[in-house]
Amino acid sequence: MALPKNRISYLLEIYSSRKATPSEEEELFEWVKKGKERPIKKHIEKLISDYNLNVLVPAVDWERIYDRIIEEKDLDNVQKKTRKMTWVRWAAAAVVLLFLGTGYYYFASKKEPQKVAKSDQPKTIDIAPPNGVNAVLTLSNGQNIILDSTGNGVVAMQGTVHVVKSADGQLAYKGSSENIEYNTLSNPRGSKVISLVLADGSKVWLNAASTLKYPTAFAGKERKVEITGEAYFEVSHDAAMPFIVSKGETSVRVLGTHFNVNAYDDDSVLNVTLLEGSVKVSKGNESVLIAPGQQAAIGDSRLATHDNVDIDEVMAWKNGLFSFKAADIETIMRQVSRWYNVDVVFEKPITEKFYAQVSRNTDVSNLLKMLEATKAVHFKIEGKTIKVMP
Repeated sequence: MALPKNRISYLLEIYSSRKATPSEEEELFEWVKKGKERPIKKHIEKLISDYNLNVLVPAVDWERIYDRIIEEKDLDNVQKKTRKMTWVRWAAAAVVLLFLGTGYYYFASKKEPQKVAKSDQPKTIDIAPPNGVNAVLTLSNGQNIILDSTGNGVVAMQGTVHVVKSADGQLAYKGSSENIEYNTLSNPRGSKVISLVLADGSKVWLNAASTLKYPTAFAGKERKVEITGEAYFEVSHDAAMPFIVSKGETSVRVLGTHFNVNAYDDDSVLNVTLLEGSVKVSKGNESVLIAPGQQAAIGDSRLATHDNVDIDEVMAWKNGLFSFKAADIETIMRQVSRWYNVDVVFEKPITEKFYAQVSRNTDVSNLLKMLEATKAVHFKIEGKTIKVMP
């Protein structure tokens, strides 16, 4: 007798939450053996989307998993007890194991998982996340102020403009001036994100390994700043004075909007992602106007746009997360290098794509272990260098 959909959903739900009774498990396993793999797939996909665990979720080859289940189904009847335990491991266990980040590789391998022997070797060297903001403010006269070492309140005067550091570490410019002076805020590798309020009230969040050059006050017909690295902008509206973010030949022109600029020198593409308002992105003689949810990508030779961008992934850095969806290992390790202030060495190319989400406030070994769970990559920490191996 076929199981109704609500019964199937119930059995999968209680099994994945480890609340099923032995009889309910048996009912689920018998249903699985009839070849009804699609509801399992849909259920796990729903759990992944609903379940906000900070773990790696690798891609799953459902056809291959199902083939393995069918193989196990044909075991000799005298192995009935063993077969039942095999069903526990290979079929319904998908619902649970996928959350551990090992689903695909556990099912796809013909080998049984090997036991890990205890070792008396010393604990692996680890690297902690940034514990403070190590940003440096360079004033118009060339003086450098290490913000982590200075007190709160007024940290500098630029003409008639006060530069103020608040208790939460935010830097703000207060006052106005007709004289244009420039400051530079540099946030090095291994530093937490720093926020800045410009003289016009616009807010900027600066990622690690990033630099922003800007005037201490705005005058004239435009508000122009220069970026290297990554920053998120919430620009105050001023129709008479457009706000321009520039990086080399590329410029982002807005009146008042929210957008993210990823313009690291070691990335091959500069990305501008719009969250709110409208943005005009230009390079040379090319320009494009993007809408919320779109991204402008500027490479060596062309300017392209992408629709339906995953804003959560783009903004993960500002929200205290690493978030990777079909990312190559080079992209991941560039972020690791900037955040943990480490050098990265690749021993051989790795072509696999990776999915992961984890808090940035974690030791680097935790992120690396999640990636290693895919069995596609291995890491070795040597001092402040991470070696990446297939």
